[in-house]
Formats: sequence, structure tokens, C-alpha cells
Amino acid sequence: MIASNISSNGSGLGDEMLVAVMLFVVGWLVGRTYTVLVLAMTSTVILFTSSAIFVTTYGLDLLHTLITLGYLGAHQSGYLLGAYMSGYQQDN
Repeated sequence: MIASNISSNGSGLGDEMLVAVMLFVVGWLVGRTYTVLVLAMTSTVILFTSSAIFVTTYGLDLLHTLITLGYLGAHQSGYLLGAYMSGYQQDN
């Protein structure tokens, strides 16, 4: 029932998942080469861009707020994996 309501909006859940996978890969690449400062900047861009698109297209609702948080979670978890795989060392 929820999935049919979402698809009647013109938006399918598959589209959001593809974006999340792409953001995970971008986060992984950022984690392999850059520092946390770049992660903060890219996360800010993702937050404002996805919020602006969802607010202008669908209005402000809980589902699209959770999708935006999912985008940020995918991006940041990709960063953590990339930083871990590159052997990133903390400054002590």
C-alpha cells in the first residue's frame, strides 16, 4: 500500500536507491583521498540540494526528510569505508 502511494507520486523507490548507491561510491572515493573537511562540505551540498529538490517538487514531508537522511548516511558510510581501506591514521 505504501509503495503504491509512493509510485503514484511519480517517484519510485528504485530511483532513490540508485542515488544512494552513487553517493556511497562518491563517499568511498572521497574517503580514499581526502580528509573530513571535504566530507563535511560534500555532506552540506547533499543536504541542501536534496532538500531543495524535494521541497520544491513534493513539499515538506516525513518520507523525503528520511530519504535525505538516508542519502547522508550512505555518503558518510562510504567515506568511513574508504578511509578505513586507505589506512587513514588519526593524529594523536
